[in-house]
Amino acid sequence: MAENSDAAQARVFADMLTTEIAAASTRIEESQQLARKAQRVGDSRSHVWHSDEAQTQKKSLYELHRQLDALRNRFPTVDAGSGASI
Repeated sequence: MAENSDAAQARVFADMLTTEIAAASTRIEESQQLARKAQRVGDSRSHVWHSDEAQTQKKSLYELHRQLDALRNRFPTVDAGSGASI
């Protein structure tokens, strides 16, 4: 019984991670677009800031993927019961 509740909790956490991965991906795209726009208009400070922000978000995204992979390795049934996929 404990394994069932652990697996259910893992599925919920996997869904939360998947949602956060999508949000982080969106933030990265937005930062990259703003960096390109700043570069086009010649605003080097904004270009650097948004580029740095995109890099920071990428590090966060990689960590989220690492956590999700670890969760899926620990609970292989997470993919079967989860509606989320990456």
